[in-house]
Amino acid sequence: MQKYLILFVFAAFSLSAQKVYETNVYGEMVKSLRVGVAGETLSNPYIALNGEQVIGINFDVIEDPYQRLVYSVTHCDADWKQSDLIPVEYMTGFQGLPVEEYAPGMGTTVSYTNYYLELPNEDIRFKVSGNYAVRIFREDEPDKPLLTACFYVVEDQQLPVRAELTTNTLIDTNRSHQQINFSLNTSRFPVNYPQTDLKVWVYQNNRRDNAVSGIMPSLIGGNVIEYANLRELIFEAGNEYRRFEVLTPTFNGMNVEDISFHNPYYHATLYTDALRSGSSYQYDQDQNGRYLVNCRGCNYPDTDADYFVAHFALDIPPVPGGKLYIQGDLFNNVLDERSRINYNPELNLYEKNVLLKQGHYNYQYLFVPDGDKKGTTSLVEGNYAPAENKYAIHIYFRPMGERYDRLVGVNFIGIGKT
Repeated sequence: MQKYLILFVFAAFSLSAQKVYETNVYGEMVKSLRVGVAGETLSNPYIALNGEQVIGINFDVIEDPYQRLVYSVTHCDADWKQSDLIPVEYMTGFQGLPVEEYAPGMGTTVSYTNYYLELPNEDIRFKVSGNYAVRIFREDEPDKPLLTACFYVVEDQQLPVRAELTTNTLIDTNRSHQQINFSLNTSRFPVNYPQTDLKVWVYQNNRRDNAVSGIMPSLIGGNVIEYANLRELIFEAGNEYRRFEVLTPTFNGMNVEDISFHNPYYHATLYTDALRSGSSYQYDQDQNGRYLVNCRGCNYPDTDADYFVAHFALDIPPVPGGKLYIQGDLFNNVLDERSRINYNPELNLYEKNVLLKQGHYNYQYLFVPDGDKKGTTSLVEGNYAPAENKYAIHIYFRPMGERYDRLVGVNFIGIGKT
């Protein structure tokens, strides 16, 4: 019996280790998940190891009275799979601690409870750098997580990253693509075997679907490691994100055609979106896919903001050979059934209705060909070299004999506030 128990535990750990963690919610009850630096607006989810900043995880559970929620913390490798470390090696404290900050929505038509968790806290401290995933679940259902929240703990720039963003790429010049070039200075952080000791990840606007990894240096010499003029680091430029806002039910916000109430929800009909590929580029000060919970005249948006049904519509003919998705933080940048927009043959357009919290929103449409997982902006949004994007470059260090990926260098490059 003991032999079979050991085999079961080993198999369960192996399956868990193969899971790729991502910030996402599971089911229709959890809404408005946001992960960032506590106290900062539209911040990225990065904190320094042993630094003063903390990660804030904010979310709502709707149409459900307060329930005791608990959380567990998983250390991940650069590929967002569970690392080989056990909890005592990457953190102090215990798993299964309660989420202690919560409050009900006040004066809203939709009943919800807002939950908030900060990490590290008095109970948990992080010992190592890297990728972290927090799973939150009901205390009596540990095998059914309500959500996963992912963030980064960075060693204090052990390996400085110098980067540039150019529209002069190996594919075209000042047309539809952008290229990232960067170099690492190893004068204070020797790297003996860059090809095997380093892992590089590059993200565009927090997207996972088109993230780049597994690239090799283009030049190694002296105290410099270069990643320059590599085809793998060419990204579609895309377009500026589309925007809308719903701050009050009393008048229409930006890009909202109509607001009405049909029990039990307010409904916001957005202006019908049109094809933007093949037209000329127009600048717009977007937030690269982010969203901000907010409401007019309220003091505490986390509990004062109400929910509404947003009606999206995209006026293009049916597209064969793939699926269309609404991409942005409003769907945690995950391309799945929650974010998929479907064609309505009766209306001759794509449409989707989504329950959202009052605030400011960015989004765009991505087309994913059948059999692929990577979205493209070329079909609906178009690709324009001047488009403003935010890129994040991650450098992980794991020499032979080490058991986890240290996050030793991070740099952001691009134009914009976020």
